[in-house]
Formats: sequence, C-alpha cells, structure tokens
Amino acid sequence: MKVNGYELVSEWNVSQCGETAIGKKGGSRYFLKKYKKPVQPIDNGTLDARTMAHNKQLFDRFLKIRRTVNSRIRSISGKGGNIVIPSEEFILDNCYVEAAEFVEGVVPEEDLEEVLAGIPVEVKQLLMQTAAGALSSVHKLGIIHSDLKLKNVLLVRNPAGNYVAKLIDFDSSYPVDEKPDEIVGDINYYSPELGAYARVEEDEEEREKASKNLTPKSDIFSLGLIFHFYLSGELPGLKDLPAKLQKMRDKGRKIYCWAALLAGASLEISPKIKGSNYRKLIEEMLDIDPAKRPDAIDVLKRLKGGESLLDEPWPEHGIGFDPDELAAAGVEGVRRIEDGGKKYALTWKDGKKKILTREELEDSGFVLVTEGFCRPWEEHDITFDEDRIRSRGFTAAVRKTMGSVRGYRLIRPDGAATFFRLEMLLAMKYAVSGLAAPKPAAVKRPAADTAPPADALKPAAPAVPETASGEEAEPWPEHKITFDMDGVRAKGFARILRGTLGGVRGYRLIRADGSEQFLRSEMLVIQKMAKKV
Repeated sequence: MKVNGYELVSEWNVSQCGETAIGKKGGSRYFLKKYKKPVQPIDNGTLDARTMAHNKQLFDRFLKIRRTVNSRIRSISGKGGNIVIPSEEFILDNCYVEAAEFVEGVVPEEDLEEVLAGIPVEVKQLLMQTAAGALSSVHKLGIIHSDLKLKNVLLVRNPAGNYVAKLIDFDSSYPVDEKPDEIVGDINYYSPELGAYARVEEDEEEREKASKNLTPKSDIFSLGLIFHFYLSGELPGLKDLPAKLQKMRDKGRKIYCWAALLAGASLEISPKIKGSNYRKLIEEMLDIDPAKRPDAIDVLKRLKGGESLLDEPWPEHGIGFDPDELAAAGVEGVRRIEDGGKKYALTWKDGKKKILTREELEDSGFVLVTEGFCRPWEEHDITFDEDRIRSRGFTAAVRKTMGSVRGYRLIRPDGAATFFRLEMLLAMKYAVSGLAAPKPAAVKRPAADTAPPADALKPAAPAVPETASGEEAEPWPEHKITFDMDGVRAKGFARILRGTLGGVRGYRLIRADGSEQFLRSEMLVIQKMAKKV
C-alpha cells in the first residue's frame, strides 16, 4: 500500500498523536506520523456552519504552527544530523501527516537505564553537549520544543559503535509568540510553569496569565531532568514535601518534580552525580524560577568547560565584572536574573548564594565601569565634581575598599584605575563636602588663531597610590611576566616600578610629569604592557 508516494512496510499503530507507521521512499525508510486531532473538517452536511467554522479555525491554526515549526527547523537540520525534523507533510483523507527520517540504532526505552549505566561519564558529557547544542539551535529560531523527555532525546548507537544523541518529536513545539492550545507532553518532564499552565486549562483568564511564563527556559527544566537521569539513572528526589503531598506519596501516589516545587518542596540531586560542576549546573537548570535558569547556549558552554560562569551584565547598567575581585572573594558564578528588577545571582565556591542589585555589586567591589559615577559612601557626605574628574582623563568612579579603608577607584576609558582615599579626593578637588552639587568651573576658551599653552593640555597629576618604595623594571617573580617597554611607552609612561597597594603586589607606572598609576599584573598583560612567560 502506498501513501503519498511512501510504500508502507508496517501497519498503522496507535500512538499519542494518533497513528504511526514505517514507510519507504527512494530507497530510504521514513517514520510516518498521522495526527487524529485536530482533523480537517469535511463539509458533508453533518456539521452546522458555526461548528464547521470553529473546527476549520482550529485545524488552520494547528496547520500554521506545525508548518512554521517544521520550516524553521528544516533550515538548520539535515539527514543524519542531531535534529530530526519532518522532511515532508501532507493531508491524508482529512488527517495531517508528517514524514521524517527513520533513525537507525535507537536504544529502546526499556534498555535505556541499563545502557546508560554502562556508559562512561565522558561519553555522557558528549551526549549532553549534543542535546544542549541542538536545543540551542532550536531556541535561536524562536521555537520552544515543549515536550523534552528521555525518549525525545534519542540515544542512538551509530554504525561505528559510538553513542550519539538526537533531538526528535516536535509535535508539541510552537513559536515563542504563540501559545499551545493544549498540553500533550509527558507530565513527568513538565516544568513548573508548564504544569501551572496545564492546571488552568478551563479558565481562560488564568490561562492567559500563566501563558506569559512559558518561555524557552521551560525546555531547560525538562533538559535538566534528562541530564539528571543520564548521570544517575533516576529523576531527582523530593524533600520538604508539605503534609498533603507526603500523605499522597505514602499511599503510593506519584509526585512529579514540577508539582512538588509548586507546592513549596524542593528537589534533591542524586548523590550518584559526583561532579560539582554537573550538580551545580543541574541545580540551576531545575530552579523553580525560569529567570534563574541558564539558557541552552550557556548550558552547552558550561558542559564544554569553555568559559567562566559569568553572564554579560545587563546592558543598561553600563558595567563590567572585575574577575580578579570576584575570584579573590571566592565568587564562582554571576548570573543575570529578573527578581523584582534587573539583578545578579552570585554563587560562591562554598555553595553560598546571594542576589545583589547593581549598587550592591558596586559596593562589594565586583564592578568595573568605564562611564558613570557611583553613589559616594554615605558617611563621606560628598558630591563628585564630575566635570573636574573628566578633565583629568577619568570617566567613571566606583566605590572601593582597600584593606579597611573606604575610598574610590577612578577609572579611565582604557580600564586603567587609580584608588583615592577620601582625603586625597577632596585635596584634588575631585569632590566637595556636602550634598550640594559643585558648580562647573568656567572654561576660558582661546581665540581661534591662538594655540593654548602646552601646560594647558597636560592633565593634572592624579593621586599617587600608597605603595612601597619602588624597584626599577623587575617584575615580581610570582607574576611570571616580562615588561614590554614599547607598550609601556605607547601608553605614555616613562618608567615602571614594583609596588604594593592595599597589600596587593603590582606595579607603579610613572609618566614623564611624575604622575603615576598603579596596575596589577593582569591589567598590564591585558593592556599589552607585559607578556606572560
């Protein structure tokens, strides 16, 4: 029997979507999927006009979503790839049918636990990378998969005997600007927001509210559950269950991860998962708050170990993170989150977590800025003279504590910074006491045909950092660098001395006019005034 050019080599079998069968065309095998809901309405006189119009609207919307999803993902997928998408769709009788590449070598679902138990963790990491990479590609197209589960991230043994992962089954997928009419995925792998959406299916007003929480981060939660199973052979444990759920559990009722979280319980990562990096990543992927979960590309990068756990700061904050200060404080990761405003979730190496605002980050000394001025320390009772500070070549100021001394770090556009105590800041007239804003100094402009004196072009010398006596042109041995004096001179400095500032060993860079600047070894390398050896 042939169906739209496909020769059926199996019977139609009942499935979740409707029916499935195996077909053959052009020497290749295909997996055929026939959807039984919704169907294209047939005007045979059995339906009134209103019902006919309603059913047609449902089918047309379904058709539009399916074709949008398939056409977008086809642009990044191909035969034999890690994303398996229908190559063709057609109407059979009044049912919508999709034909997709038949994947050979799939590990049967009933054998998954046993097979995974025998796979080395290094191979599992590659499987997880493949899955995260495929999902990232789908999310970049503005598509939410919405039914990620163990059997939809196929474990496949290829002809070479190696295991690979393939992302399949986009039945429930939809563009991010659409919302699903119904939820038909595996309830075991729902995210909390997907479960909440499914719960209010009959309440249009509540459903509309819940739909706003459905984002690609819902897939991240499901993927976190899959990764947990990969590494432990089971889904996460549940703890701190409220009494009602505990009673249900005691009676043998299954409690889903998403339902437990919505009830105020928490998930417990299996002790079988040994690596702290895996545990931390899965913990974040399974956060009840979608905003606190990493996105798919971040999951991939972390699995590859190719970057630190630092998000880019919120663009409107105009800041950068100071990795040296973060590392010195034991901070391991910084994530952007929306928690009553744009904030940052910090994770320390000892497991401590804290959510900080931009100002709190600044107060902690974890921020570098190249433009803009912080709020002064409250006890200092000063106001910056921003015009004067900018006239001296600085474009930003951040609060900074050196040892136990609260002061300010003034920063140049190239990132170079100088620390000022309050007394020196006032002495340099970079700030005035009290909260009244200083009046900008009058600027006397020379006549158009008169060149200003050379001294007028030279910025006043910035404050000299508190340092030990210098030693000429010898790097600190532990820094393992050599100076690049051409680079030093190109930045306008004449000499370089060893020095310390606040107990930190670094270097005093001295200009011809005697002004100087203190830099750490890392900043010297970044600014190409030194090289690692």
